[in-house]
Amino acid sequence: MSPAKKKTSPSDDKVVVDRRTGGDRRTGQDRRQKAKAVTKDRRTGEDRRDAPERRKVERRINEYNLEPEVLEFINAINDFKTRYQKPFPTWSEVYAILMDLGYRKVKRSSD
Repeated sequence: MSPAKKKTSPSDDKVVVDRRTGGDRRTGQDRRQKAKAVTKDRRTGEDRRDAPERRKVERRINEYNLEPEVLEFINAINDFKTRYQKPFPTWSEVYAILMDLGYRKVKRSSD
């Protein structure tokens, strides 16, 4: 059902759309056309989040073999995020953090 369009006045070029002229969709009638069998009943009543395959996996920084320089960088990023209350630093901010840590670009030696 398309909404009814009415002109506000003969000399006016504006069009007013009245969406209330269509039928009420909240009549409570079932919109399905055919009765189809459900292939898999997903309403078991169990909370899927409690299932063993959905356990929350926590990763800690000390589970990895990280170099001290990498840990220093991670800690510097985390300190920045805490200090400035930003969840994600921009690339310019990451660059500034690297510069503050003392990293500098070195020229490649020509072989």
